[in-house]
Amino acid sequence: MNKFIDWLGTGFAPKVAKAMDKKIIHVLAGALMDNVPILLIGSMVSIYNLIAGYLTFLPDLTPVYNFSFGILSLTLVFLVGYHGAKEYGFSKYGVSTGLISVMMFFMIIQPSIENFQFTVGFARFGGSGMISAFLSGIVTVVISNLYFKLHLFENSVSLPDFLIRWLNQVIPGAVVLVLTTILVYGCHINIFDIVTALFSPLITIAQTYPGFVLCCFIPVFFYSFGINSWFMNPITSPISAAAIAANAAAFEAGQAPANIYSANVTFSVIFIGGMGMTLALNLMMLRSKSRRIKRFGQIAMIPSLFNINEPLVYGAPVALNPILMIPMWINGLLIPTITYIAFYSGFVTIPHSVMNVNQLPFPICSFLATHGDYRAVILVVITFAVSWLVWLPFFKAHEAKVLKEEMEG
Repeated sequence: MNKFIDWLGTGFAPKVAKAMDKKIIHVLAGALMDNVPILLIGSMVSIYNLIAGYLTFLPDLTPVYNFSFGILSLTLVFLVGYHGAKEYGFSKYGVSTGLISVMMFFMIIQPSIENFQFTVGFARFGGSGMISAFLSGIVTVVISNLYFKLHLFENSVSLPDFLIRWLNQVIPGAVVLVLTTILVYGCHINIFDIVTALFSPLITIAQTYPGFVLCCFIPVFFYSFGINSWFMNPITSPISAAAIAANAAAFEAGQAPANIYSANVTFSVIFIGGMGMTLALNLMMLRSKSRRIKRFGQIAMIPSLFNINEPLVYGAPVALNPILMIPMWINGLLIPTITYIAFYSGFVTIPHSVMNVNQLPFPICSFLATHGDYRAVILVVITFAVSWLVWLPFFKAHEAKVLKEEMEG
């Protein structure tokens, strides 16, 4: 086992990290990160609506939710273009690249325009349009990057600077929009439906038990080698957003939400203390006989309470630690299994609106993410106890090893 883990750490993980160090991944991750404030607005309104459900005299703020989280794809497509310009080295054209991305996105979602009336399914601006938003932004960035590599006006002395700036915005923008017009309106290709159809199997698979567990376990597995889970965001975020959007539509129609995999569940119910369910480990460290482990447990405790466990994972360390990686893997499989059963059986309410409250301590975030379902608190208590039992023997082995090192030192 030690040889296998050593190979994973020295051979497999570095190659994966290198493969993931791609500009497009950085662009999408940056766009998703900058879009978090929009999610926070929607989350705050969701919490407000939860309270308003009991205090009926409070005004309805649903429009705030609709025009924050509800237009997630519209804000995201601009950010992809903007970050792409920075990542590929033409940052002074970031705003124009983002705006061109938005124009392409509007073409792809194909609104109906008749008698000066603009009509489009509102859901296309939300979670269901995220993949098309990614596509629009990436295509715009790639074409713009190819254009700027030509350096057409770089050494021009006959053209004024303002005209060069205009041309550098007009030419790539015209190429992007003309090509999109030819495909969408000339060839009558419904890009939105094609992209949605291609991605829908992933959305469906993620809502099954095997898909749910894999979507939770894969980032935990890579995290145990020091590869942060952000590399999965371009895949998991659209799945989560589409799931919440579908659940919201079902709830509004008086039907039961069915999609279990979403950020509400993963980050506010499963990952207690952060990715890998490390809060139990951190609490054990506080009572360790090892001065080094105890001291570091004290340092990492406050971030862990708010589900930020990078100091613990990288500093304890858990990452690339042959003893502590194994319980992280076990919890990465076991806790999602218990959670899936709880939601699938109806024991806990499946979320139907975005609740980006995962930076609140457990089980407060679990209670809020499930719209005030107290049974989510019971579930978290159970899964925390299970994670504690999983961590305990491995922690004792790790502690004995460190104590021996301290005595020898």
